[in-house]
Amino acid sequence: MKRDTTSASKVSAAMKGSLRPLAILLGIYTLMFFALAYRKYSIFANDSADTAIFVHAYWATLHGKFFWHYFLNMCFFGDHGGFILVALLPVYAIVPTVPALLFLQSAFIAVTGIPMYLIARKALQDQFAALCVTAAFLLFPTIASQHVNQIHDTQFIIVFLLFTFYFYYTEQFGRFVAFTLLSCLGKENVPLTLMMFGVYAALQRRHWKWIVTPVVVSIGAMALLFKVVMPYYRGNQPYRSFAYFGPLGDTPLQVLKTAVSEPGKVFSVLFGAQNVVFFIQLIQPVAWILPFLSLSIIFVLPDLLVNLLADNVSLKVIRWHYNLTVGAFLFVSAIFSIQKLNAWLANRFGAARYAAGFGVLLACLTLSSWTLWFDPNDYVRPPQADTLERALAMIPGDQSVLVPQTMLAHVAKRWYFNTIQHWVYHEHKPEKIFDYKYIIIDANERRPAWSVPQEVIKAYASNPSYELMLNEQNVLVFRRAGQDILQTKP
Repeated sequence: MKRDTTSASKVSAAMKGSLRPLAILLGIYTLMFFALAYRKYSIFANDSADTAIFVHAYWATLHGKFFWHYFLNMCFFGDHGGFILVALLPVYAIVPTVPALLFLQSAFIAVTGIPMYLIARKALQDQFAALCVTAAFLLFPTIASQHVNQIHDTQFIIVFLLFTFYFYYTEQFGRFVAFTLLSCLGKENVPLTLMMFGVYAALQRRHWKWIVTPVVVSIGAMALLFKVVMPYYRGNQPYRSFAYFGPLGDTPLQVLKTAVSEPGKVFSVLFGAQNVVFFIQLIQPVAWILPFLSLSIIFVLPDLLVNLLADNVSLKVIRWHYNLTVGAFLFVSAIFSIQKLNAWLANRFGAARYAAGFGVLLACLTLSSWTLWFDPNDYVRPPQADTLERALAMIPGDQSVLVPQTMLAHVAKRWYFNTIQHWVYHEHKPEKIFDYKYIIIDANERRPAWSVPQEVIKAYASNPSYELMLNEQNVLVFRRAGQDILQTKP
């Protein structure tokens, strides 16, 4: 039988045509948010501590210390999973710069729009609605903020999680398994989300392979990480993240025991004032109740419960990376809620493009929530920026240095660097601030957590081992006389 090539080519052309607006959206989105991220980095306007962790880990790997964590003094993988970083090492090896990593991060975040669009297009059967939902997702505060927050490993794994859901939804089992395994390259909390696929499949009464496979993979990944990999790299140091739950317990098992024996304590934490504000900020851009009309909301639960139960306030900050997975699956759930509402409205009032209306609503809501992640002041070049650039130029690339929080990523390609605050406030070892060859102090800083106490500045000025090399616009550079104390590799 002669193959109908004309029909096949028409389908192919239609598919390409339907993806062209998405490609344009993602291209513009990537360039725009990379520009914002680079601007914030280049004018010393953001916290760069975590960015410095990843920059130094890559640099250290290329210089003989596998993914070294600069202030924990151990391999990064003793503290967290995130082996996706290893897969990205060749990119850094070719272009070993912070802007290259910022662009790569923006590109990965933008690409998450592809599986979101595919899910929405199949569920809603409306390309315009799918495009609106995708645009809304990309502008959702927990997603958009990650371009201009810092570099983290979580940003590189969300695309795999969303493709895992897409292949589950389209019943492509082989690809579902492949992306489940790829998702395990993320942090150690990712298997909890993957486990929800087994629960979801059971509730939908799918074939046993859809139920068992994600559960087995998740348990295997957690066992490998918590029992083998992380202890190997961590040595005798404790796993820091278990301390996030404070009075509820030091381990997940203790938290579970507290929930059974003292449920009132757990409820008081869950419904605390800070959690209520955080939850409202989280769901307001998705029309409050829209995601909760779909069973797929269960994918939100693991990360959301961890964030709500933790006494570490960082997990409840919308613009930080702890809520990426929550934001992604809030939108997946919203898509299926729109699908249900579209069918109900069509039966009640007749056929119409209700899904497109909901898509526009979501786009408007997320766009109007920009204040949760965007501060225009972060992109205004500070008066002392030129002086800070001059100060950086004075520091040899192989010398130890203490710098402001905003400059850590700029000096991360060396063995020894940190902030004064790390030693004074976090480690409570103020004597360590005199071990470094160079000191850069920005006395213009108005954020209390980042400002340098006047007594520290006086301590350097009165120390005969240090000489003042620069003092302009409240930017000071001190240099220690003699040989650098910190010279050997950690």
